[in-house]
Amino acid sequence: MPENQSEKIKHQHERLALFLKYRGLSNREAEGMLMVGNGRLAKMAQNGTEIKPSLLEKILHTFPDLNREFLLDGKTPMVYPNVEPTNPRLEATPISLYPHKEDDTAPDGKFLFAPDGTIGMKVKIIPAKAYAGYLRGFADPEYYDDFDYEVIAVDQKHRGTYLGFEVRGDSMVCLSSPELAEQSIFPGRIAIGRDLPKHQWMYKLHTHNYDNWVIVHKTEGILIKQIIDHNVDDGIIKIHSLNPDYEDEELYLDEVEQIFSVVRIITKTR
Repeated sequence: MPENQSEKIKHQHERLALFLKYRGLSNREAEGMLMVGNGRLAKMAQNGTEIKPSLLEKILHTFPDLNREFLLDGKTPMVYPNVEPTNPRLEATPISLYPHKEDDTAPDGKFLFAPDGTIGMKVKIIPAKAYAGYLRGFADPEYYDDFDYEVIAVDQKHRGTYLGFEVRGDSMVCLSSPELAEQSIFPGRIAIGRDLPKHQWMYKLHTHNYDNWVIVHKTEGILIKQIIDHNVDDGIIKIHSLNPDYEDEELYLDEVEQIFSVVRIITKTR
């Protein structure tokens, strides 16, 4: 990008920031009003990303008092003197917007892209009814062809293998306190997990970074639990259920086929 063009884009972001400061709005509040993902404005400014026409029109529609020529070229005044500013009532702010299945024009691609640059990642979902056959087929790439997928919002193109598992049973449900109820994973929800390669099991699992794990056991099947201890020397993990009716268990890692760190719990799209 020519230097004069990059400088122009930089100044446009600076003028937008100046206008938002004048209006008493944080970036997050502005992003909520514009219905773009959290951090999008700051990231665009930091990366010197051009304000695309679609986003520009959204900004000018949301803030009708902002002078287009001021934003684009620095021509004063910053605001139109006879236009009353509007601050819509916000009772909910989107965490992020991202492409959905309807936007999928490249079925073989892993990622989808929205016009404003936000990214969605396609994740295959293993339904509860397929659990029984998972151990026989998981190593075959064609095994996943007939499964549906969900799209989750991501900040960047993630490497690694991600899968979603439909939760069944009540082992991770506890309603004895508001805190435990919030941590609960209810049947029918989808646990999105990142596959942790076996060579990493010889090191201490990052149980402080992830609350929940999907464990594919050779005989016990697919389990969704917390891991509360990892004995690296003996290759043993201790798993915990939120439901007090289920006792803690120890599993030998040589009897485990896969471990997924759960990065998100979602509700399946209808």
